[in-house]
Amino acid sequence: MKDRLIFYGYLAALVLFSLTHNEYILGSAIVLAIILSGKKRVYLLKKSLLSFALFGVGVTLAYALISLLKSQDLTFLASFNLRIFLFFYLAFWVIEEVNIFNALPKKLSFALALAFSTILHYKKSFLDFWLGVKSRWPGFRYSYWVKSLKAFSFLFINKSLHDSKEMGYGMRSRGFFDD
Repeated sequence: MKDRLIFYGYLAALVLFSLTHNEYILGSAIVLAIILSGKKRVYLLKKSLLSFALFGVGVTLAYALISLLKSQDLTFLASFNLRIFLFFYLAFWVIEEVNIFNALPKKLSFALALAFSTILHYKKSFLDFWLGVKSRWPGFRYSYWVKSLKAFSFLFINKSLHDSKEMGYGMRSRGFFDD
């Protein structure tokens, strides 16, 4: 119940802060979130700042350059950057606090579990494939990379087709579809 309450509160906060354009409200929400996050605040701040640096700085610079050419007001950037940082912080906080499988309805958590297992399966296959390719290369060459990319694409397309059929059969046999 706690996980569900936090998750739906998070979704409500996303909607609320998406509609808010006041820099003071957004800044106050960031300070409040940092205070309420307790012992995890340093870890969450590091993750949020790194993510913001990777995403927010590029978008901010692009918008600033475009606004110089079109002579637009730059005050929008303050609320935009505060909102993005707040969203990063809240997202990382919720990921740390909530077991997403308990927060979602049962059928949706089944679908999410299926998606996670598929992601992990493909990640393992990708790493195995990549390690195999790297072990066969004497050094990096573009021609080797193109050949391995072709083989990699062929492998994953066939794997996706095969796995989707198998998963569909398994889900159907367990009554997931109402045919």
